[in-house]
Amino acid sequence: MSALRLPRLTDLLLHPRREALATFTLGGWRAWSEPLSLDAERRRLLNLDLSEPDVAFTVGDSVLAVARVESDLDGRVSLVELVAAEPARPALVAAQLLPGTPGEPRTGGGAAAREWIWGPESGSTASVGGEPVRLWICAEQAYGDRLWLVASVVRRPSDPDEE
Repeated sequence: MSALRLPRLTDLLLHPRREALATFTLGGWRAWSEPLSLDAERRRLLNLDLSEPDVAFTVGDSVLAVARVESDLDGRVSLVELVAAEPARPALVAAQLLPGTPGEPRTGGGAAAREWIWGPESGSTASVGGEPVRLWICAEQAYGDRLWLVASVVRRPSDPDEE
């Protein structure tokens, strides 16, 4: 995954959608348009059957990764999902994406699918704009341990006694 450039979550989360997508573009990503050469196997590998990406990272005609963002009601990005065709070391990816030191993840799964979670549940104090952040990374054996991650702002319901 040496060619793939991952933006820091502080440059994506809680920013307007337009700014977050511009951050990807500055890192060499481009607006998504499905190449004619993309076959069914590669579509499954990149999770294209599950969601429509916003941007792609390509080398030549090959799509190495895709990403999509979701915004809250105020138009600020609250979730980023990224799928790359190659495996990655989760701790290194977390160090690239999260502000500060990510700490130890909560882990789970078995040989067929493993997960790593950095967030309040793992004791991570990573935050963006004062909001806690959760980073979930999954490696599925069936897909060659490709990188699949979801990063989100952790919003908790307000305490009714505080209102």
